[in-house]
Amino acid sequence: MARFYRTPIVAGIVIALVLCFAPQVLATDISDIGFVDQSALGQLGPFVSAQQQFAQFQQSLAQQFQAAIKGKSPAQQQQIYQSFNSQAAAKQRALFGPLLGRAQAAIASVAANRGLSVVVDKTIVIYGGLDITQDVISMLNQPGPVLPPVNSPPPSEVGYVDQTQIDTLPKVKKANDDFLSFRQTLAAQLAAQSKGKSDAQRAQLAQSLNSQLDDEQKKVLQPVIDSTNAAISSVAKQKHLLLVIDATNRVYGGTDVTSDVVKALQ
Repeated sequence: MARFYRTPIVAGIVIALVLCFAPQVLATDISDIGFVDQSALGQLGPFVSAQQQFAQFQQSLAQQFQAAIKGKSPAQQQQIYQSFNSQAAAKQRALFGPLLGRAQAAIASVAANRGLSVVVDKTIVIYGGLDITQDVISMLNQPGPVLPPVNSPPPSEVGYVDQTQIDTLPKVKKANDDFLSFRQTLAAQLAAQSKGKSDAQRAQLAQSLNSQLDDEQKKVLQPVIDSTNAAISSVAKQKHLLLVIDATNRVYGGTDVTSDVVKALQ
């Protein structure tokens, strides 16, 4: 059954981001960093209700889609899919947009009250930082609107990079496309060569092709990964940043160095 507009999952190999830090100063210099457990926020009643409503909408839409594509050509089916996917995306924005906006305002308000310059997602925290999850939940559970702070967050020594912008650079896109094409070719070879083989023979064949895939990754992707990490490290030093994270892990505040990294890579 078709599923419409789920949270995107990266299907290819992405460029690794470097974590730049000075261990000797971390203990004293990142006391203004907080973190929030966004999965816990997702378990709050309004989010659970929205998730249930969206799941029901998806199920209904999938049934309509199956009926709509009967007897249609592949090109027509693709066009119908895009139309239905747009409907699902609009519904998702309608359901979750206000909730996410309220959560973001609560996080910003708590961060301002706590004197934090940046808040990151809990999943990337191993040690340190201030957990503001319960403060945010308490604010979200209060009736009435949640007002964001008047002032912008103070400058932060934590930087972040929007990797989606890096992925659109010609040399990065070419490397990812070339590797994806190679991987698809190997997958087709595996499917063809596995016919009539025993489980042991198929496992041996898969191991051989995976070895080829690893070699191709080192050949095609590693140079781009290395140059990207070098650019991020250079920008971090120029900006006097303690560390740089992926933008997807940034919740509030931080210093956006995406344009600087993109410029360094061009």
